[in-house]
Amino acid sequence: MDVNFELQPEKTALLIIDMQNSYCHKAGSIGRAGYDVEAMNATIPKVKQLLMACRSTGILDIWTIQNHYPDDLTRKTHRLTPHTHRWSAGPPALKGTWDAEVVDELKAFTDEPAEMVTKHRFSAFYDTRLDTLLRMKGIDTLLVCGVATTHCVETTIRDAYQRDYDVLVAKEAVGGLTKESHDASLKLVNETFGAVISVEQMLKLFNGQSQKLSMDIVTKNASASFSPDKRWRADQ
Repeated sequence: MDVNFELQPEKTALLIIDMQNSYCHKAGSIGRAGYDVEAMNATIPKVKQLLMACRSTGILDIWTIQNHYPDDLTRKTHRLTPHTHRWSAGPPALKGTWDAEVVDELKAFTDEPAEMVTKHRFSAFYDTRLDTLLRMKGIDTLLVCGVATTHCVETTIRDAYQRDYDVLVAKEAVGGLTKESHDASLKLVNETFGAVISVEQMLKLFNGQSQKLSMDIVTKNASASFSPDKRWRADQ
């Protein structure tokens, strides 16, 4: 399904998700836990490109900053170990640490007019001021970049869609822990929650050029149609 789309700058915001040392730097807690953070680190120059275009056109940029706490009583209510305590290097992005800081390459953009939103869960909408801020500014379209694709990025996109925002994702400006999960996440977004486009296309939108957005059509193969007798089961 193709849609011709052009931005309305006064109704658009660039949402930059969790571009912090914890996730993007090899010395951050995710890298120290043994994960390859190269794909997330590689988003930095792409995010910078989008930010520069954003500032030149007067489009609002909003940053989310993930903060965790070493002694989080809400996490202690879990009978299952929460994700923050499954990392061998300890909880990521602890408030007040280098781990939680924005990466050096982007710090210069975090002063005004940037809007900073602190969050404590995957979704940037959960118990934050983000939705109120967007509605106060008259925003109905979000351009999304940041990390990690399958965690905070996808969860935020889902919540944005459920709040009736149009969502465009710059595919080279989002990164995850594995290529397989990253690709699967973007495929799902393009099928259901928004449109996945290139950074080049997004830059053209910033410049006022209409772009043809190709969104996936959800279809089912007749041979794989749903049947009550063919439900997926955990033991199959």
